[in-house]
Amino acid sequence: MEKRALTVLGPDDVFRFECHQGLDCFTRCCRDITIFLTPYDVLRMKNALGFSSGDFLTTYTVTMIGDTGLPVVVLKMREDDEKRCPFLTSSGCTLYPDRPWACRIYPLQPESTTLPEQAGKAYYSVMDVPFCRGLLSGRIVSLFDWIEEQGIPVYHELEALFKKITTNERLTKEKITNKNIQEMVYMACYDLDRFRRFVLESTFLERFEIGPEAVDQIQTDDVALFRFAIQWLEYGLLAQHVLKVKPEAMAAKKQELGIE
Repeated sequence: MEKRALTVLGPDDVFRFECHQGLDCFTRCCRDITIFLTPYDVLRMKNALGFSSGDFLTTYTVTMIGDTGLPVVVLKMREDDEKRCPFLTSSGCTLYPDRPWACRIYPLQPESTTLPEQAGKAYYSVMDVPFCRGLLSGRIVSLFDWIEEQGIPVYHELEALFKKITTNERLTKEKITNKNIQEMVYMACYDLDRFRRFVLESTFLERFEIGPEAVDQIQTDDVALFRFAIQWLEYGLLAQHVLKVKPEAMAAKKQELGIE
C-alpha cells in the first residue's frame, strides 16, 4: 500500500475503515505491539476477568518508570515468536467489550498541538499501517461517529482526571525519584483494590472528612474510587485543597510537631 500523508481529522471529517474476520490481516495488529494501559483500561479489564487489580497487574502487565518518574503500565504480550496479545484467539479478542483504549481507537492515533486556542481538544490522524486491509474497505465513517461507536467518551473523561497528575507542570519539571511517591501513584491509579483497602482499613477515614455517601461509593463503585484516588493524589502531590482534614486530626498533628 502507498504511504499516506498525515491528515489531522476534525469531528466531521471521514475516513475509510472496517475490520472483520474475513480479512487476511485479521488480528495481525494484535501482535508484537506495545500497548500502554490507562487506569480505566486496568479497571475495565480486571473487572471483566473477575480479577483483583493486584492479580491482574501481576499476571498481565509490566510496570516501567516514565520520563517524569511516574509509573506506566504496559500490557504483557505472550512469550511466543509472534508476541501475541494474551487475550487474542483465532476468532478475535476475548475481552473485546472491555478492550483497552489503544485498541478501541485503532486505526486512529492522537495528535498533539501546542496552539493555545486548541488546548484541551482531541485531534486524530489515520495510522499508516501497510498490512491493514481494513483501511481499503468500502465503509466510510466520520471521526465523531467512530468515537461514539467505540465508546471513547468515557475514556476521555477519566483520562482527563489522570492527566491532572501526569501532565502537571510542577511534577514534570523535575523527575520524581522518590520510590514511596512512585508507589503511591501506582496504587492510586492502577491498583485500585489495594487503594480501597488503604482507605477503608487504615486510619484514613479518621483523618479526613469523607461523607457516608462517598464512603459507600468507595466501597462498591470502582469509577467513584478512581475519582477519589485522583483527588487524594491532587491533595498529596499537588497541595490542592480537594480533601479536608478533620479538626481533631489537624490538632493532633500540630501537637505532634510542637506547633501552637
